[in-house]
Amino acid sequence: MQFGGIDGKVAIVTGAGRNIGRAYARALAGEGARVVVADVDEAAAKETAGELATEGFPAVPAVADVSSEDATRAMVDVAVAEFGGIDILVNNAGLWRGVEFEEAHEIPLERWNRMQSVNFTGMWLATKAVVPAMIDRGGGVVVNQSSIGAYLAGPGMAHYAASKGAVNALTKALARDLGGYGIRVNALAPGVIANEATLHNVPEDMLDALEVQQSLKRRGEEGDLVGPLLFLISDASRFVTGQVLVVDGGLVLLG
Repeated sequence: MQFGGIDGKVAIVTGAGRNIGRAYARALAGEGARVVVADVDEAAAKETAGELATEGFPAVPAVADVSSEDATRAMVDVAVAEFGGIDILVNNAGLWRGVEFEEAHEIPLERWNRMQSVNFTGMWLATKAVVPAMIDRGGGVVVNQSSIGAYLAGPGMAHYAASKGAVNALTKALARDLGGYGIRVNALAPGVIANEATLHNVPEDMLDALEVQQSLKRRGEEGDLVGPLLFLISDASRFVTGQVLVVDGGLVLLG
């Protein structure tokens, strides 16, 4: 264990059944957190939680479509019933794998609304659901998964870029509203992470071109996000709130 303030805490990670969310759940478990593995895919949630439990880490699954207020409340009920409360929420769930790339004026309203309801509104609903339990514990930490898509909107990605830009704004608003309760809220904005979801969406030649544009000339990996996430959750960042930490190898250099 390297990061203080995580051991013994209760964490919910949404979208934790696979890919980045699974890496986050594993990292928190490795730092001593008790983890609720939440995912809309029940089988994936059970698989990840089962693997962690088999390895000796306290972990339970929860089925949760974050676009549903009832589902986010039920997710919180699992954490409270199993572990007695909530200290950490990682709002990782989002639509990326298999996203449709279309010019803004051609995106159907149904697809636009679905993107916002999961990628943006879902973070608000999940945070809203955990706040009372965090207040009961004297505070907590929320980390929202943003994206460099909020700053660098690729072609055909208006719905995705809008959702992640909204996440950044929501992060700052929540930080202001919840700071008085001892709840810190920050966001992590990954760059191009060459995992299964990205490789499904983005052609190899495009990944190569993006790598050339980065200051650091290699593809990002899920493990590159783990340290920044743990920093934002740990006591090392106890005076940090309302910030968006970009982890992209220098693809987007913000002044």
